[in-house]
Amino acid sequence: MLRWLLICFLLYLLSGFYIVGGDEVGVVRLFGRVWQRRVPSGLHYRPPFPFTRLDKVKVRQVRRTTIGMEAPDVVIGRQANPLQAQFLTGDQNIILVRAVAQYTVRDPVRFLFAASDPEGLVGKFIEAALTNEIAQMPVDAVMTTGKIAIQNRVREKAQQWLNEIGVCVVAVTIERVAPPDPVKDAFEAVTQARQTRHRLILEAQSYANTVIPQARGEAQKLINEAIAYRDKRIAEAKGEAARFLALLAEYRKAKDVTSARLYLEAMEELLPKIKKVIVDPRGGQLDIGMVQRQP
Repeated sequence: MLRWLLICFLLYLLSGFYIVGGDEVGVVRLFGRVWQRRVPSGLHYRPPFPFTRLDKVKVRQVRRTTIGMEAPDVVIGRQANPLQAQFLTGDQNIILVRAVAQYTVRDPVRFLFAASDPEGLVGKFIEAALTNEIAQMPVDAVMTTGKIAIQNRVREKAQQWLNEIGVCVVAVTIERVAPPDPVKDAFEAVTQARQTRHRLILEAQSYANTVIPQARGEAQKLINEAIAYRDKRIAEAKGEAARFLALLAEYRKAKDVTSARLYLEAMEELLPKIKKVIVDPRGGQLDIGMVQRQP
């Protein structure tokens, strides 16, 4: 009898050995109080039950929770509930939003004991942050360009709350944003009109980017031509003025000689261009052999 008691006692002591997996940490409680907060992977020993109790938490596992309407599950009999996905935007529009949050366990002790349902609490906190962010933005921004900003702010705000239960939010992704079915056609028409407007704006900007540089080039060409013509005329005027001043100086030195030379130069330039008629007022004979007759 004593032998069997000894064997049972040894088995009882051996029951204190336990193994922690590679992606887990162990939390050991002694008489209800946390005794070992983060037991690493491997083989370990603890005082057997009822003195201690062991909890294992997968700290490397990326967990996932859905915010908004969940897909129906025939196996468990769950029906889709559209009301869960309705959010109110800042301009008083109702839209359907479905988001997915990924998180890991940062502090296993807080995750185990700070809340009775930590996984459900994660979804509630992220849903509250998502509701708050969407309520501050217009529907157009939520459905188009504002998704990334909403995701980042929701993750940051939810992380501030979830630090209390030892959870690290890895990412928040908005998977679907859509109008409710009764107004879906109207939303699509507005979206199509917005896309058309955006396309026309891009086409106008492209045309402007083509025409404006050409017009500026033509304007610069005209300006350069005008500047060149101005400089030419100024140079010619200065040359003429300098020539006139030079002639004036020579004229003042010898008025008769200079006047005769100027007259001869003018005649030399003008006579070849005009038709000439020679008349002898005395009716005499003139030798015109030196004048070449024109046909």
